[in-house]
Amino acid sequence: MISEQTRKRLKNQSEILRTIRRKGATSRSFISTSCGIRKASVTNICRDLVDRGSLNEKTPGFYRSEIELSSEYWRSLAIFIGPGEIIATIVDHNGKVYEEWTQKMGNPKTPESIVSVIVTLINNASKLKKSIVGVGISVPGIINAEKGICLSAVNLGRWHDFPLVEEITKRLPQGSPRIVIENDANAELMGNHWFGGYGETLENSLYISLGEGVGCAQLLEGNIVRGRRFSAGEIGCLPSGNEKRPCSCGKMDCLQTYCGELGIIQSVKNQNKEVTAPSIAQLCHLAKNNLEIKQQLTQAYQPLVQQISTMIALTDPAQIVIGCPDPNMDSTIPDILSTGLKSLLGWTDEEVIPVLAGLNPIKSGILGAAVSVFKNAFQDESPICNSNVNAF
Repeated sequence: MISEQTRKRLKNQSEILRTIRRKGATSRSFISTSCGIRKASVTNICRDLVDRGSLNEKTPGFYRSEIELSSEYWRSLAIFIGPGEIIATIVDHNGKVYEEWTQKMGNPKTPESIVSVIVTLINNASKLKKSIVGVGISVPGIINAEKGICLSAVNLGRWHDFPLVEEITKRLPQGSPRIVIENDANAELMGNHWFGGYGETLENSLYISLGEGVGCAQLLEGNIVRGRRFSAGEIGCLPSGNEKRPCSCGKMDCLQTYCGELGIIQSVKNQNKEVTAPSIAQLCHLAKNNLEIKQQLTQAYQPLVQQISTMIALTDPAQIVIGCPDPNMDSTIPDILSTGLKSLLGWTDEEVIPVLAGLNPIKSGILGAAVSVFKNAFQDESPICNSNVNAF
């Protein structure tokens, strides 16, 4: 059990690291003022972090030198579980990717098969002999991040209460880097928040991920909204129609059966038998010069507009970010959703809520998996209080 003095030091250390991450290279004086921490405490903590390699001085040995996070220290192995493959990359705190490995997944996607692939990817990365602060994994399901448990993952074969972190850890050598997991939509939102170029404007935002399914996440004052049962944002399986479309969760007419990739294509084809586009991206490309297809796409996305409008009415976010898997969607889909929301939310007429295209969901999910590691390391004594970060 740590003392109150140590707890306070770790809290200050975490705030200092977060400030440097947001600001970039900066002075100890600025950190003291912006964080409200005494100059002497900032100096002592920063000296300790410089000695351990976590921070760099722009002018080594100079007291007034600006300090910055060390890219050699702040690196993570980020793992993204996608619909057909698992991707692993080494990412630093600036979002720079150093290496990448991809492993295809077969069917069925059992927990054991996923664990096997992840262990293989971690072992591949270990051959580089690089030091990292941890391994972050983006998981498409409801997860308890603190305990490392995947509570449910309908798109991975209906997982239930699977101890993902424990099962991976026991297959790795003793002393391997710490593993943290994050829900895929949450990871994508954090990837946009840290690396999407929006800065602090994403502190209060709603994120919608479009792909095989429909994901959702929300930041409130910079913190992920998780909910009591860790299922905040799980809108993909909300009832959204009456066409008897079967969902992978076992129910009928869930939102993702209408506004996921296959659902949108089906809805447009139901309106226009002549449409042969095999993807939403191609539909969006056609819609740029075809008003009829644009209107059909608009109609197809109405179930999602309805669900988003309810969330806006409840939480009033500053903006909405849409994760589109193809650049052809980046202007068309946000425009469709923005127009639909404006028609439903009359009180937003004076100040329209911005609907923005975010990073590609795979990219933001990978970056967000790395963010989950860095955020934990900023708040956790172990990566800093040890003399070295974990090394493969």
